[in-house]
Amino acid sequence: MLDILMCKLLRAIGAKIGRGSSLPGSICRKIWPGCLKTLKLPDKVIAVTGSNGKTSTVALLCEIAERAGLKVVCNREGSNQIEGITTLLLSSADPRTRRVDADVVILESDERFCQYTFRDITPSHMIITNLFRDQLTRNGHREFVKGELKKGIPDGTALILNSNEPLSCSYGAGREGCIYYGVSAPELMEEPGIQHAYDDGAYCPVCGGKMEYRYRISGHVGSFSCEKCGFRTPKPDHSVTGTEEGKLVIDGKWAVTPQILNEAFAQNMIAAYTAAVEGIGIEPERAAELLDGIELDNGRVVEFDISGHHGRFMLCKHENSMAYNGAISTALRDPAEEVTVVFIVDRLSRKYVANDMSWLWDIDFDRLSDPKVKKVIVSGGFAHDAAARMLVGGVGEDRLIIEPDLDKMMDAVSEESEGTIYVMTCFTDQYKFLNRLKRYDREETR
Repeated sequence: MLDILMCKLLRAIGAKIGRGSSLPGSICRKIWPGCLKTLKLPDKVIAVTGSNGKTSTVALLCEIAERAGLKVVCNREGSNQIEGITTLLLSSADPRTRRVDADVVILESDERFCQYTFRDITPSHMIITNLFRDQLTRNGHREFVKGELKKGIPDGTALILNSNEPLSCSYGAGREGCIYYGVSAPELMEEPGIQHAYDDGAYCPVCGGKMEYRYRISGHVGSFSCEKCGFRTPKPDHSVTGTEEGKLVIDGKWAVTPQILNEAFAQNMIAAYTAAVEGIGIEPERAAELLDGIELDNGRVVEFDISGHHGRFMLCKHENSMAYNGAISTALRDPAEEVTVVFIVDRLSRKYVANDMSWLWDIDFDRLSDPKVKKVIVSGGFAHDAAARMLVGGVGEDRLIIEPDLDKMMDAVSEESEGTIYVMTCFTDQYKFLNRLKRYDREETR
């Protein structure tokens, strides 16, 4: 009882100083290390982990469940390590019964920290979205992350796996009861012959044999098979089978409107749909109805206007290629004939200091050489690093604007942009643009 009461109190106090999401759980765990073990959770506890798409998939799944009339406990704020999850669950529990007051619990978990979070609680289902090169300074190679995540997969948990991503899909090899989702829409596949900066899907994660691809969606994500051991894309239980007038078609039956039409968000959508049907138990047609038209208000996509141009701010993730490649795809699919791309990298991380910019070479900036992209504006402390990558990728000097100063960048965006503007940056730098955009708007209206 005391741990729950203390956590509720600390969370209320912490919320006023901006430390309410993880600090209360950290304190409670130091005093009562086993505080999660005695909690009474609902039968449906769905964990979501992986390199990319965790937050969006969680948000979509929470929205579906709430639209279905279910009471949901979910770490929407993204405090996805053991301290944040402890805060969430203790503060949602009844002090007398220790029962978490919810029909379903949905937990985003950092992939490396599942081994700590799920020692004390066992999810009924776990979505593993994908394993990409991600924050190499912190995580090392993705094979290392695969081994760390494996330590955190409980035996009694049903896995919901991305059938198109070989590394995370390999968790299902020899494991009973796995559920698979995927994307097979021809419109979301890559153009034949597209060259990526790297190919992490060249070799089988099961035996090391050569991998063949029938098609690719993005990077090493696609329809694969190993010539040596036979490991291949499993038949998905649910998939995005096509697009139709800007909508995603699920299982060839139901069309749903996505907030963003690109291959990365399509994977998030079908992951959430699959968990809603297979994990929560919502009827397929009803789940599609509930998913249709969801617009996440989490700051990941922000529409704006500046100097007569419409723009779209797309929150990505430094040290990771998938989100940026998805944002580039969205820009190139824009119905406007001309687009301007703004890329900001001012600080690498909120949590550690590093100057390793090798990850810029993992992103397919070469695609920005497309004639549709009229201007590419790079800004922030690492603007010249980004510009070097763009130039090597074929972006012409006549289209490249290098402006390290963020205030002068706003002038460049206002004065030099052509067509629709796409701004891409990370959590670390998002408000360096959005706050300047607000100030710029006020100055323009004077």
